[in-house]
This record gives sequence, structure tokens and C-alpha cells, in this order.
Amino acid sequence: MRAFITGITGFAGSHLAENLLNHNYEVFGTSLMGERRDYVAGIKNAISIATADINDARALKKAVTSAKPQVVFHLAALAAVGRSFTVPVDTMTINLMGTQNLYEILRDSKSVQKIVFVSSADIFGPLPPAKMPIKPDYPLHPVSPYGASKAAADILSYQYFRAYGLPIVRIRAFNHTGPRQGTGYVIPDFCSQITRIESSGRRGTIKVGDTSARRDISDVRDIVNGYRQAAAKGKPGEAYILASGKADSIRHYLKLLTNMSTAEIDIKIAKELLRPVEVPLLVGSIAKSKKELGYNPKYKIEQTLLDTLDFWRKN
Repeated sequence: MRAFITGITGFAGSHLAENLLNHNYEVFGTSLMGERRDYVAGIKNAISIATADINDARALKKAVTSAKPQVVFHLAALAAVGRSFTVPVDTMTINLMGTQNLYEILRDSKSVQKIVFVSSADIFGPLPPAKMPIKPDYPLHPVSPYGASKAAADILSYQYFRAYGLPIVRIRAFNHTGPRQGTGYVIPDFCSQITRIESSGRRGTIKVGDTSARRDISDVRDIVNGYRQAAAKGKPGEAYILASGKADSIRHYLKLLTNMSTAEIDIKIAKELLRPVEVPLLVGSIAKSKKELGYNPKYKIEQTLLDTLDFWRKN
């Protein structure tokens, strides 16, 4: 089976590439000009990477045509919620128009059997606790530019399935973390600050935003396994949620991390880290994914956090 991953050299893309190789896929993908490739250094001889921006239709078409993929995983995106408030136009251009560029190219493909579009839990927006856990058929009410861009691309994906018959499966992925995730996301932001304090040998302070928000956080290795399962078993036109099915406060995750360190650490709320709009609770229902995809998360959050912290200690 020939697989094509947009954003193959990134955090989730590199983990997905490893997962697919372990399941005997031939793996192709794209990365940006000048983008670091150290996350795929260990598998560079087993994969083929083309340099192509998702909004460069000519370069993207050349990469897809050359790969002749049977399965496409669309991961390339501007994915940081906080940053999206600063660059809303870029967020929409990359996440929506880039997705349409890819679909227009795939309309001409004779080889593609399944397309996995990676959406986000942020498309749902804030919901009362009584509505939790979130199910795939819930209405979309995004409150961040990132959430809006992903909701628009999610709807576009369904439209291309209905109008053009593209075999698109939509994955609403909830928060996930793990080794290789860069700063700009809550867990690696904590890990980078903890390891900096550890290296200094002195008491230090971690700056945080709103730690009362409760999030459903999974291990990236579970999530990308779900992407592969969606490609194998997902029904075109359908939407699935990948999550852990339980949520804890950001404060709880921070406490777990600081307990994994012997450093003396103080916590300080920084106004600049508070978002204009915050979703207080997000937790997803994975009942449909378990039943139809065989999705079964294996990593405990403590192991995920420790692996992520150890990654930052080494990098």
C-alpha cells in the first residue's frame, strides 16, 4: 500500500510515517522548503519526501503524481490555537485553501482509494458539561481562528465527498502530545521550561496561562495509529473522534510533570499567555471509533508526559 502524508516531517507526520512503515506501507510525503527533517532522520532512507507547500498547487501536484498514492493523510496545517489569534488570515489560507488545493489535485487521481482529513476538537467550541463527551455528530461552533479554519475545511471535505465522490474520512482529533511536539502547545511548553530550570541547577518559575481548562489529552502514537485504522476501515463521508475519552485540568497535567522533576519550581500565571477566548472543557466520545475502526488507545498519560519530558531533556 502506497501512502502519502502532507506534513510528513512534522510532529504527528513523523510518528505516522513510522507507524505506516511498521505496517509495511510504502511512504511518501511533503515538507516545506528549509523545514527541519531531524524528526524523520531515523527513517529517511525508507521514505520519499518532496518539497511542496500545500498552497503551491504545481509543486503539490508533481509530488502526488509522482507518488501515485493509494491512501492520503492530510496533516499539513497551521495548528497552534494560540498563534491563530495573531495570524488568522494565514491560518485560514493554509488550513482551508491548502486543503482545497489538495482535493482538486486528488480529483484527477486514478490511484487514491482513501483520504484521511485530520480535523480538530476545536471545531466544536465551548459546550456545557452536560453535553460531554462530545460525539462526532455534534454541531460545529468554533471560537478560535484555528477552530474556524478546521471547521471550514471539515465541511469542505464532506462537500468534496458528496459532490465529487472523493473517498474522504474526517478525523476530529482531540489534543495529543508526545516526543517531538514543539513549543506553542501546552505540554511541550511546560516541558521546555522544566528542563531549562533543571539545567540551571537553581529554583525557577514556570509561566502558565489558564490552568483551570480541562482537556482530553492523548498520546500522539495512539492518535496516528487511529489515522491508519481510519484509512483501513473508515467509511468515506463519515466523521470519527480520536481521543482518550477522559479529561483533566491543565493544572493536573502540570502537577504530574513537576512531580517527575527534582527541580524546585514555582508557578506564575502570565497575562500574555491567556487567550482571548478559552474553551473550559473538551472531552471526546470514542465509542464510534472503537466500534467501526477498532480504535483502542494504549498509552497512559503518565507515560506520555514522561516520554515528552525526557525528549526535552535530550533536545
